[in-house]
Amino acid sequence: MNKKAEKFKKMCDENKINCFQIEELKDQLHTVLFRSFLEIEGMQLPIVIILDDSIYPIIRTQVIGKGVNENNKNDVVNIVNSLNASYKAFKYIVSEQGEIILDACLPCSNDTFDPNLIRVMIDVAITNLTENYKNIVKTVWEDNKEAK
Repeated sequence: MNKKAEKFKKMCDENKINCFQIEELKDQLHTVLFRSFLEIEGMQLPIVIILDDSIYPIIRTQVIGKGVNENNKNDVVNIVNSLNASYKAFKYIVSEQGEIILDACLPCSNDTFDPNLIRVMIDVAITNLTENYKNIVKTVWEDNKEAK
């Protein structure tokens, strides 16, 4: 396990945070994935914390799975761009597979990594998603419904 992952796991253990499944990828960067779910508006959104030997720890949440298509893409891109202009800590992404992803990247070295910052960013993500999830879902599914 890489140093950032060890620090994060220790912080979780010390604070009795046991909601993560841990997966070590055994790749060149010694990547460790901490997987869980965020409950937003009654939905379970997958979240993964990606910690490796690079300077780029990532918090990634799948907001919508494969809901973006040609019928709603323009409206989704507009809402995503608007949200991205409003939030500096997070960026919404529309993947090639039609998913909407919320990413946060927290650049740091092994020595400067603070696992508590991950906790803070997850709390900020929950607030962000609580404020915006209904509007995102409405945009995706209304345009899909109209296309039928």
